[in-house]
Amino acid sequence: MVPTYQDADMMLKLYEQYESDRLRTARAWFSTELEPIAETGKPELFWERFPRGSEGFAHFAGLYGFFEMVGVLHKNGLVHPDLLFDMWFINGFYRPMYPIIAAWRERGDIHIAENFERLAVAELDWICIHKGAEYVPQVPYARK
Repeated sequence: MVPTYQDADMMLKLYEQYESDRLRTARAWFSTELEPIAETGKPELFWERFPRGSEGFAHFAGLYGFFEMVGVLHKNGLVHPDLLFDMWFINGFYRPMYPIIAAWRERGDIHIAENFERLAVAELDWICIHKGAEYVPQVPYARK
């Protein structure tokens, strides 16, 4: 299915949100604060450093919330996958966030970021089809 002008318009609207001051600040926080924690493999460090109500937690929630929304749109066919996955590398955000989300789910909120994860897995399939299996990153949440 070839993208339409309506699909392009949807992407432009999403991009406006992605480039908002709120998400720009959250992305800067992600790069400087979250990725180093993710590299440790210890999600408990996130919860110790950024408890609910903290600014860091708000940045985390803002980012996963944006991609959760995009995931809902994708799941319901309202955003074209070729435009979406050519524009953003979703797994670049989901992979570092996954251990924290998994720990959050273990605390009882089993539905947290489920559409974000579904979107990340759909992107893996898209990469395999459009770029080749050798370009698919190995991630712990990929369904076999």
